Amino acid sequence: MVRSLVGGLELIVNLLKSTNNEVLASICAAIAKIAKDKENLAVLTDHGVVPLLAKQTNTTDDRLRRHLAEAIGHCCMWGSNKASFGDAGTVAPLVRYLKSKDKEVHQSTAMALYQLSKDPNNCITMHEKGVVKPLIHLMGSDEEMLQEAAAGCVRNIRLLAQANRNAVLFN
Repeated sequence: MVRSLVGGLELIVNLLKSTNNEVLASICAAIAKIAKDKENLAVLTDHGVVPLLAKQTNTTDDRLRRHLAEAIGHCCMWGSNKASFGDAGTVAPLVRYLKSKDKEVHQSTAMALYQLSKDPNNCITMHEKGVVKPLIHLMGSDEEMLQEAAAGCVRNIRLLAQANRNAVLFN
């Protein structure tokens, strides 16, 4: 239905250029829902959603952080978007989101970091920024989805470290 609105997805992506945090949070929430459909996500990607989402990551607004991390997590599901987010500098600010007091920020951030951790360069950045300790703490959460996202992210970082160690040992 969203694609049937001619120019609708382009308009939504262009609203990410707003300077109003309420607008940005609402648009990120909409993008998170719209991006669940692969065809919509392909169109959003073509309209440049990745760099525009990445540009918003240095916010301290927890409502925006929650919806932004959710949108980033869903947008990682297409093509090379995971790597593109890393190249755009998205990973380090997301790691800082884990210092928030807001549990919903933790949940959406852990989900986004899990998706981003499927790219080796993002794992390296996460490890350098000290993500493992806060993720291990989140693994003790009462929220099952949060536990699994945090554990999956730590697992991906660990597997990369192990593969690198084996490569060094056997070469």
